[in-house]
Amino acid sequence: MGEVYGFFSTKGGVGKTTMTANIGATLKHEFGFDVLLVDTHILGADLSSHFGLLNPPVHIKDMLSGKLPPKKTIYKDPRTGIDIIPGPFTPDKQTSTFKNFQKLVKSVKDDYDFIFVDTPPWLGKETRGIIRGVEHCIVVGTPTVSGMLEAKRTRELLTGAKASVVGLVLNFYRGYDYELHPEEAEGFLKGTPLLGVVPEDERIRRALGYGVPAVVSSPTSPGVQAIIEVASVIGDVDYVPPRKGFLSRVLGRLFG
Repeated sequence: MGEVYGFFSTKGGVGKTTMTANIGATLKHEFGFDVLLVDTHILGADLSSHFGLLNPPVHIKDMLSGKLPPKKTIYKDPRTGIDIIPGPFTPDKQTSTFKNFQKLVKSVKDDYDFIFVDTPPWLGKETRGIIRGVEHCIVVGTPTVSGMLEAKRTRELLTGAKASVVGLVLNFYRGYDYELHPEEAEGFLKGTPLLGVVPEDERIRRALGYGVPAVVSSPTSPGVQAIIEVASVIGDVDYVPPRKGFLSRVLGRLFG
């Protein structure tokens, strides 16, 4: 039976959807796990765009409303083999309820090793059904004081809802003096382990622009290598990063 992970942040723009898409794609493409991605951000869905799937005619609202069973709303990405339940690209006035979300996810758990849920950037009464349907919560944050305060707030809201927060992913790290170092960021969330530090990487943004998972388009880029390491931790897989060439090592010493 698969494990259900949710990626959370009460702040938009931290790369939560990018982490959901790319960590999930890595577990499937690199490590061979069966993975399902679910987009619950029904007012701003774009998880499927990371895979070139735009404006899907069937999506999560058809599942939540009972119009279609979960398996009828699943798309398969041809490049990675990962399965996706997308969100609607055009929000409508009809609201959706997540009260049956846990039951619906449970109905497909036996088909997957991992189910990754991309969540909306707010936590309230209307999202409690999403939290109940997730077994493990991962907070995504950025390396600034305001970013870590927001990550701490996210964790407190999740633990207040009796959710299990298993780790933090620090995204968009550049190593500038004004940024928090990973150890400092981890200090903001004492008791929550740092799963990985993902550097700012233009190739990940470029992959989104082309609708191709970054693990396929730029597997050796620094950001993707960091994502692969995070995926290996979640999947409990031994992973040895590729050894850098002589020139890369020299440039790394010269320019940090």
